[in-house]
Amino acid sequence: MADIRDLVPFVAAPQWGAWEPVALSMIVSGAMAMVAASLASWQAGNQARTSLCAFVGVCALACGLYGVSVPLEQPWRVWEFYARPAFTSWTAWGAWLAPLCLVCGLVLLWRTRSGRRASRAMSLAGLALGCMVLAYATGEVRACVGRELWASPWSTLALLAAGATGAAGLAVLLGPCVPGGDGPESAYRRKLSLACALMAAGCLLPALLLRAPEGYAPFVGPWWHGPEALMALTGACALAVGSRRPRAMAARGAAGVAASVLLTWKIIHMGEIFGRNVSLYPARLAFSDLVSAEALAAFAGTAGLMLLLALALPRLMPSPPTT
Repeated sequence: MADIRDLVPFVAAPQWGAWEPVALSMIVSGAMAMVAASLASWQAGNQARTSLCAFVGVCALACGLYGVSVPLEQPWRVWEFYARPAFTSWTAWGAWLAPLCLVCGLVLLWRTRSGRRASRAMSLAGLALGCMVLAYATGEVRACVGRELWASPWSTLALLAAGATGAAGLAVLLGPCVPGGDGPESAYRRKLSLACALMAAGCLLPALLLRAPEGYAPFVGPWWHGPEALMALTGACALAVGSRRPRAMAARGAAGVAASVLLTWKIIHMGEIFGRNVSLYPARLAFSDLVSAEALAAFAGTAGLMLLLALALPRLMPSPPTT
């Protein structure tokens, strides 16, 4: 019998769909918010900022965990991470670190809403867990050695930039949901909205550093820079609007969240088209997946859960003492 050998290597379409980059964006944003909340809790008089950052961290981490579990074919198998703990992979570590960071954020939020300062031990725990979740998120991507772009050191820098931008954007958007956000902290939110607009425009730099691996550049075309074009548009619009009106501040916050998702989308979904040897999945299709049914469901589901948490958490938490 003749031996038939395929001389053209084949790379299947990306296995990580739209839910993964959105969920990863929420996880790194929540971890960044928890780091900010822990640092703010060390300073007296920063109760409102601590509460805001912890609130953002809880909402973002919950949405991230939700987004990670949705695309699983058998979600109940997540229980095996806890029933049979074996810390042999970044996924196993993340199954413990992200929920623990979420619980720590809830405790920190409860204490600040009760008018009590967080203890040093609690602040250190939140800081450590936030940093470890960031390490998990970046390590999970780098562990996939079959993808050229993910192993690049620029991918870690881009994920951290996406987390910082997303945390700032969510803080601006969710600020009015936190009691006291429209009081003395409104000036802080105006400054944060300006920083958010600048960070949204600044996400262009790490996105441009994510170049197609050597040998792939002639085949990706201008579609590879599609996320940067959208970032430039949203960043310019965010800088053009003022920060005096609540709607303008919300627009800047939304621009920050959009830039975070777009940057993560380029790293994860578009970066997955580059296999170890060759890629046959066009960059045009990876970019156009932003408007696919799965992507729209991921955006709508994450936004819906975020809105639900933003409305429900303040009602479940104790009312802050009046001064």
